Formats: sequence, C-alpha cells, structure tokens
Amino acid sequence: MNLKVFFLWLLTICFWGSAPLLEKLALKGMSPLFALTLRTGFAAIILVVATSLTGEYREISQLDSKTIIAACLSGILAGVLGMFTYFSLLKIGQASKIVPLTATYPLVTALLAYLFLGEKVSLMRLCGIILTVSGLIVLLRS
Repeated sequence: MNLKVFFLWLLTICFWGSAPLLEKLALKGMSPLFALTLRTGFAAIILVVATSLTGEYREISQLDSKTIIAACLSGILAGVLGMFTYFSLLKIGQASKIVPLTATYPLVTALLAYLFLGEKVSLMRLCGIILTVSGLIVLLRS
C-alpha cells in the first residue's frame, strides 16, 4: 500500500469512526428524519461551494441521462433511505453495535455484483464473507 492510499484510508476511518458519536449525540435531541435533513443539507451546501470553486460542476454537460439517473438513485438509496434507517437504528441502539452491523453492507454489494454485474467470487472473497458473517454472529451475541 503506498503512502497516499494509507493516508487517505487512515483519514477515512477516522472520519467515519468519529461521525457516529456525533450523530448519536445529535439524535438525543431530534428525530432521525430531522437529523438527516440537517446533516445532509449542511453537507450539500459545502459540496455545492466546493464544486463551484473547483469548476467540476461543468462535468454535468458531458454526462448522459443513464449516468445521472444512476447517481441520483444511489443518492436516494444510500444517502436518504439508508441513512434514515441507520439514524433510526443509531437513535435506539448502541453505537458500538449498530455501526459494525451496518458496516456489513459490502456483503450485499458482493451478492448483487455477482448477480447483476457478473463479477466472480474468488476463494479469498468467499473466506472474507464467511469471516464477516462469523464476526456478525459474535457481535450479535455480545
């Protein structure tokens, strides 16, 4: 792993690892839907400013409708529906249990990629899936 990949990975896990604590604190004082609205609205403002400042908004003229629809549907599934159900879980459950349980979404991705994209499942990937499911069982019993 090169240094840039390692640094970005480290930042990612620190950002994603600390955010649920703030979300759990925020959810004590508001509903999951409003918390998601506030969080996503603020993030959207930052993204619009960043996209404007970098000029990347110009990419939209090069996109076809299939690409735009795929990105929008992804936003609905992960950014709205997935985050709403995650916030709802986080509000009623323990963050240290909820986060690892919801972080098993790559299992769904692997299954759907196999079924719809024709991606192969290697022996190593299958071992990883078995280990993940085993970890889930241990976590659920703790």
